[in-house]
Amino acid sequence: MKNKMKLILLSLTLLLVTNCASGPVGGLLYSDIKYPGTTNGTDIKSNTQAERCIYNVLGIIGAGNSGAGQIAKDNKISRISTIDYRSLNVLVGVFRMQCTVVTGEKE
Repeated sequence: MKNKMKLILLSLTLLLVTNCASGPVGGLLYSDIKYPGTTNGTDIKSNTQAERCIYNVLGIIGAGNSGAGQIAKDNKISRISTIDYRSLNVLVGVFRMQCTVVTGEKE
């Protein structure tokens, strides 16, 4: 019976942490990481920067829109130069935030 409970507990734990990501590296208590994404190889000026984030609390509540296209549209960025990312993780998933940072030319 004890082995069966251990197996059930292990299975539930694996289900809860499957598909969890906090960026390229992470810390158990806290991590705040910026990492590169996509760079446009042309001579686009980077005179405007905008950031949007998605949030998750306890793996239960999630909200936000961090799509690069929407960020550019909302901030009137007509040509995108770079798309970078930022990740914040507090207490192993109690609070998680994933941000997209768009840089480019304003209309």
